[in-house]
Amino acid sequence: MRATKSSTVPNTSSADRVSSLSQRVFWGIGQLLVLLAFAALLIAAGRALLLFADHARSAIEFPYTANYGEGPLLDQTMRLLRGELLYSADLSRTPYTITNYPPLFLLVQAPFAAAFGPGFWYGRAISTAATLVAALMLALLTRALTRDSIAGAASGLSLLAIPYIFHWSALARIDALALALSLAGLWVIAQAPHRWLNIFVAVLLITGAIYTRQTYALAAPLAAFAWLLGKREIYRALIFAVSLAALVLAIFIAALVFTRGGFFVHLITANANGLDLSLIQFYIDEITRNLPLMLVGAALSLAVGAVWGRPGWWLTAPYALGATATALTIAKIGSDVNYLWELSAALCLLAGVLIAIMRRLPLIRAMLLVALAAQIVFAYDLSVSKYALILTDRIAKTDQFAALAAFIASSEEPVVLTDEFMGELVMNGRRVQFQPFEFSQLNRDGIWDQSTFLAALDRGDYPLVILYQPFRNPSLRFERWTGEMLRILNERFRPLMQIGETTLYQHVGP
Repeated sequence: MRATKSSTVPNTSSADRVSSLSQRVFWGIGQLLVLLAFAALLIAAGRALLLFADHARSAIEFPYTANYGEGPLLDQTMRLLRGELLYSADLSRTPYTITNYPPLFLLVQAPFAAAFGPGFWYGRAISTAATLVAALMLALLTRALTRDSIAGAASGLSLLAIPYIFHWSALARIDALALALSLAGLWVIAQAPHRWLNIFVAVLLITGAIYTRQTYALAAPLAAFAWLLGKREIYRALIFAVSLAALVLAIFIAALVFTRGGFFVHLITANANGLDLSLIQFYIDEITRNLPLMLVGAALSLAVGAVWGRPGWWLTAPYALGATATALTIAKIGSDVNYLWELSAALCLLAGVLIAIMRRLPLIRAMLLVALAAQIVFAYDLSVSKYALILTDRIAKTDQFAALAAFIASSEEPVVLTDEFMGELVMNGRRVQFQPFEFSQLNRDGIWDQSTFLAALDRGDYPLVILYQPFRNPSLRFERWTGEMLRILNERFRPLMQIGETTLYQHVGP
């Protein structure tokens, strides 16, 4: 019996060694697959990054308007340098302009405008740089939540491949700076939620995001507060919330007093446009068609995080909720893909977190990395087939824009009105006297009475009007101008010149 018992011991030990060796081999193969999948992701992301860089370079080199909103922002920057009030409470007096956003982006752009004069290139360079910073902050945030460098890289790189990020990042608009500041605030607080310094730095960064674009007052603050609660830092969560609210409100009240209520009129009242719910359905369809793997990954990430109790869930879920709520405001008439920026960041964050959750399951982790690489390829196709064409179409018409700018520069008319090309007025030393889309919406909402402006237009106070009528969107003029304005243009003006899709109208009287 003893001999039999002793003879079985080596066999058991040998089986254990074989099992252990098999596990190590299997683990090694799994890690190799992860590395190969990550290499595939890097290749797909590198291709998207090259497209991003070329698009940004083209935009920075393009000297004319690339988007309707660039002109008003440039005009506001030049007015800021002249010490003019940007947020007038009285909308019934000329100039009829609206400052839709808080002033931080204007303040960042102002030193460049002071040094180089009016131009679009530095605003686009700021936006491009801020987008790269946002991608870095997203990578660091994912790394702070998961302690996983591969997951962090996946999140950050995928952000630059999202078509909405790709397109809007090349414009002289405010959104990239706001996203970069908000993600920086989340990274700081996720990295060390127990440190008071991080709490207060996060408050400053998120406040900066809010005073770059007011819609950033939801997703990042909610995520930071919930994250602290999830870490059982209840006292610090309350201090964060109170400090953020106090700082934001203090600045808001000071701005209200200084502008005699104009700050509220421009940022809140003037942004309450009518709704077109078909816009929501349009972008839901586009996102589900072109970003399906990210949507599935986001749902899995949220579900797995909730079931398994992953600590990062306390930040990712509230951020996704707030970002989705903000994205729904794209239903406002005149909204564009910049309303999808936080949602895009949330999808990339959730993708990275899901990859990190599967760290102990290398085969599944590798499959997720391959799926994300495939998703980046799908997104690349949408960027090339649709969103890149918006800029390349403009660049192809450079000669037309040059002719229009030359006409504005040589015109002896003291006042020129335009819709799309307000930036060209500013570039030629003129100021924007009327923002047609904003005030047409205010008139339709009953906030602004257009009768005084109509009378001035009718009698020739605005002798030259430049109207953009793109062939692909012939109804655009009805969105930017009221029917009464267009009627006066038809009755009291005559076409002076046609430059591409732009018609120049000269006042001729009754």
